This record gives sequence, C-alpha cells and structure tokens, in this order.
Amino acid sequence: MNHYPLFPDRRTLSLDGGWDFVWLGDHDVNGIDPSQVTYNETMAVPGVFDTSPEHFGKRGVVVYRKRVTFSAGRNERLRLNIGGMGLFGRIWWDGTHISDHKIPYSSIAYDLPAGGSEHELVILIDNRYDKISIPLFRPHFDLYGFGGIYRTVSVQSVPQFAVQRVRIQTLSTTKGTVRLRMLFDGDIPAEVSGTYRFDSGADRAFREKPVNGMIDITADVPGFRVWSPEKPHLHTVTVTTAEDRIVERFGIRTIETKDQKILLNGEAVFLKGVNRHESHPEFGPVQNVHLMMDDIHLLRDLGCNFVRCVHYPQDQAFFDLCDEVGMLAWQESMGWNDTENDAKDQAYIDLQVKQTKLMVENSINHPSIILWGFLNECCSDTAGGKVLYGKLAQTIRAVEPTLLVTFASSRHERDICLEFADVIAMNIYPGWIGGHKDYTTPSIAWIEGRVNSIAEFTNREDLKHKPFMLGEIGACGLYGCHDRANAQWSEEFQAGYFAEAIRAVFANPRYIGIALWQFFDTRSFVNGGEVRVKPRGFNCAGLLDEYRRPKMAYDTVKKIFNDDRSGWRRK
Repeated sequence: MNHYPLFPDRRTLSLDGGWDFVWLGDHDVNGIDPSQVTYNETMAVPGVFDTSPEHFGKRGVVVYRKRVTFSAGRNERLRLNIGGMGLFGRIWWDGTHISDHKIPYSSIAYDLPAGGSEHELVILIDNRYDKISIPLFRPHFDLYGFGGIYRTVSVQSVPQFAVQRVRIQTLSTTKGTVRLRMLFDGDIPAEVSGTYRFDSGADRAFREKPVNGMIDITADVPGFRVWSPEKPHLHTVTVTTAEDRIVERFGIRTIETKDQKILLNGEAVFLKGVNRHESHPEFGPVQNVHLMMDDIHLLRDLGCNFVRCVHYPQDQAFFDLCDEVGMLAWQESMGWNDTENDAKDQAYIDLQVKQTKLMVENSINHPSIILWGFLNECCSDTAGGKVLYGKLAQTIRAVEPTLLVTFASSRHERDICLEFADVIAMNIYPGWIGGHKDYTTPSIAWIEGRVNSIAEFTNREDLKHKPFMLGEIGACGLYGCHDRANAQWSEEFQAGYFAEAIRAVFANPRYIGIALWQFFDTRSFVNGGEVRVKPRGFNCAGLLDEYRRPKMAYDTVKKIFNDDRSGWRRK
C-alpha cells in the first residue's frame, strides 16, 4: 500500500501477494538453512499465518519465500522495504543473511547486495514468546502477538547518492513559513545542488554544503493554507537532485503547550477520542485501506476528533488518512506493563531506543500526529524506569525538539517520570480494575471521585503547568449480553460506565481530553494467565465488537460527544 513519502524516479517492485510458505513449528531458528527448506504451502503477504485455517492460533517457526526479478541499474543500490512484521524475523537475500528483526510493527529498510536480476528473498518468522530473540513482546501483553508480515513489502532501486527524507517544520502559520530539513544518504558530495517546489508551483534552486548529511532551508509556501481538524489542508514539497527525487506531504500547523492547555495553531484544543489497535479477528494487524477508512468514518460518527494509536507504531497509510480528514492522533512505540528489570536490560534498552527513533523518523511529517509516546503502563515509578523514560523522551526530542512527548501512566501518584512529559496522561479504571471490596456500592459510583482525585494530584507545584488528560478509562461489555440490573459485562453496565466517565471528565476543568478504552474489541492472550478477565480471549472493552458491530456504549458515547456544545475546542 503506497504512502508518503513518494519516490517517483525510483523503480519499485511490490512483493505483495502469494509467497511460498512452510510451517516448521517448534524449531530452533539458528538451525535453519534457507537453501534446505522445502515449501509446501502458499501464504498471503501482507498477512498473518496464525489466522489461517491450517495454523490458527499456533505458535512456531515459519518460512516465507519470494522469487524476485529485479536488478539495480548503474550507480544504483537495491533496498528492501518492510512495513512491519513480527514477532521475530530473519531475512536472507540470495542465501545471504541480511538482518534479524526484533522490533514488531516497525517499518524498516535494508540495503541489499545489488548483483544479478534473479533473486530469492526468504523471511523466517517466529511468533513464539522468547525474551532473548524478542525482548519487546511478552505473553502477558493485553494484545495478541500475531505472526506474519503485517504490511507491504517492496524492493526498490536507490541511487548511490539519495534523498532519504525531507522533514518539514512549520515556523509561521501567518506567513506559511516552513523549515525544510533535507536528509541524504549514500555517497554524499561536499556540495549538493538541486531544486525544490511546493505543490505544483515553480522550482526553486538550491546549492548548499550538507552538514552531517543534512541541509536546512527556510521558505514560504506560496498560496498556503493552514491545516486544522475543520479544514485539513495539505501541501506537498518535491525535492529533486540530478540523481533522485522525493515528494513529501505536510500540513502547515503548530502544536505547543501553554498554561495547562494544548494549543493547535494557537488555539486550545480539547481531545475527545478512543484508543485504537490495529486488529481484526480474520486479518490480525493487517489493515487494508477499506478497513482503515471505515474505522475513521466510525470515529467521525462517534464525534471523535482524536485517536490514540496503541501500543506500537501503526501504519503510515492510516496516518495519511488522518491527515486528509483532520483526525488528531497519538503515535507510540511498543511497550506494555514492562518492569524495572526490563528497563535495566541493555538489549531491551537498545531496541526501545531504536524503535522509538524509527517511529518518529517514519511519521514526523504527519500533521495529524500531535502526541508522541512510549512505554504504556510501564515502570515509571522506579529508579531504573526513570533512566529509560528520560532516554526515550530525549530520543524523540533529538529528532525534533518541538514534538510533544507523553506516555500513559498507571503508576499515578507514585510516578516519578512525569517531568519528561509535555502532556500528562493517566490510565484509570475506577470501579472496574482496582479491587474495590464494597459490595453495597455500585461500581460506577467510584468513577467521579477518582477522576477528581487524580486531577488534583496533577495540580502539585511541579506539574500544575502541564496539560492533563486520561489516556484510558473504560469497562468491558459483551456484545449481545443484556441485564436489567446492569450486571458487570452487560452492555447496559458498560454504556453507563462510559457515560459517567465522560461526564466526570467534562465537568472537571483540569482535563484537556479523554481517550476511552477502547474503540473495538481486540484479541488478547488466550489459554493462559488470568483467563477470567479475557472472555473469548478478547479485551471486550470496545464500543464496538471485533467486527465493528456497535454495542449500546457506542450510541451512548456518540450522543455525548456530539452533544458537547464546546465542540472540539474548550476555551
């Protein structure tokens, strides 16, 4: 699936479609020689093998193979682009080991040996849980660890001197002034000449000496229009050298914090949203554009202006759609309830830094993304955690200092990492998770008190200047389960819970937003752990079920969000 940036002059071959495939099961990955593998099936790419009829729910080693007819031209390299896969991957090109892939969901590229025109690409995938081969994913995660190649795969010809990316930062929304940071790779000359143009306008020449492989240019966009949720105007910039050409898309908008508020183009924004996984019972994390667009239509129908994309880097194509319709977003790297022991493990630290840096570099030009996060509900109440949280916050700001950093905390008043966040986000589940033992008090009665007490905590001296929101709040409801007494897990109970949570947040001026948990039901761990909290092997807190069928809570939230007279802004 195509997404920005575009490289019009590069020859690109999509490898999506049917691949040769074999199931090896419980096999040592280090004992596999790709030249000795015998393939006996065909599997789709993008796709996940553990939703296929033959291998549904199985964990083990599989191998994919694709015959590729493609050659590099003179002064060209070959590059393999993989949009995301997991859990563990090992890649061979013409029998040569290229890399091991230990960061599920992350989009990444690999340069390949360029000789010849007939090639064999082999990708081993292991969806078993293993702390050594895949430190970032654990069996207790409240998301299913699908096995496969999640997103599009392609091979591309790349010139020896290439334009890698152009990062665009808005400097003025009144003059349409932007900074273009051109990033080059390969054989970078001492001086670079080329042109850039905005939209279909005239070319402007540049001749600059790169510093650390980069050139910065400040320019005004002719006929500019500001990007906002109401009017999501988009522009393109095309940078051309003698060897390469790139097209980036961007929006002219600013995002900052001031006096407990998030300011979008200088105006306060109030976030009304939900948490969204990339998940489907048949396709797992594989998301075609139809499914993504349907989800955005449902978000708009709900009255949302915001979506938190959890708990891993999501598809660039989804953010392209968010850019086009004006849906604000939170993008985050993978982490879920990880411990201080994890935070002290060097292999884990290195992968966290790598995936977080990649996330920002891959997504930076999307005007829809206003928040950048990491380490959902992890060890932010520990000394070891504080070191890692600080490192990841710095990783994001090193790419671009103006980005707003956040993380969703479940450590609440014990959290010692809030200094690293531009926007404070807490996950709370009063009356649903928390061990209340008062059997005479309805669960929903616990919500308002906790909503207010956690807000009061964020008014302490070192935090009171920061915007504060709920990153998660919600309760489960089983689709089609009804009870006149509003029993737990009934649709009635869930609808009432969401209504009270939203009411309490809207009534408290300390909040600048809410992200309900969650948009739709999603596959979780099965046949292990606390199975009683995952009926059907799903997290059932969705406003819709896994097939996007609405529960009572959907219509309840839709009415409240759309009836909120403050609209998407709250002064």
